[in-house]
Amino acid sequence: MKLYVIFTKKNLAAILAAVIIVIIVAAEAASARTVFTNGATNALRTEYIRGLGYHIDDSCTSSKEITVPESFSDVYKNYNKLQKKAGFDLSDYKGSKATVYTYRITDGSEKNINLIVCGGIIIGGDISDVCFDGDMQPLVKKEKR
Repeated sequence: MKLYVIFTKKNLAAILAAVIIVIIVAAEAASARTVFTNGATNALRTEYIRGLGYHIDDSCTSSKEITVPESFSDVYKNYNKLQKKAGFDLSDYKGSKATVYTYRITDGSEKNINLIVCGGIIIGGDISDVCFDGDMQPLVKKEKR
């Protein structure tokens, strides 16, 4: 038994449109992937923060060593949701040692920027109010918030 497929111009146009849509969707997915940003030095970290549109004090106000948990509690699950809004995903670094660097935003807003760096790469961060019960926001460009 032989099967013949006859393509009309209309069928070919539909197939071509479907292929183009698949290519566009694949390109969008590839561009949504996290770009690895070098955060190995204070200069590179401050340059990254300034690139997001924030004015900060050049010196890091504090740094602390952390280990990203192997298993996320509800707190870490919620924090990782915040990370994903900025294009990061801490679940890729479960069990890894990292350093959190804190910088003071100098626009009078009483906020800090925290960067999480693992192996010299910025893997996450947040913008948080200085006060104890303050707000925490994703690490995105200032005008996007």
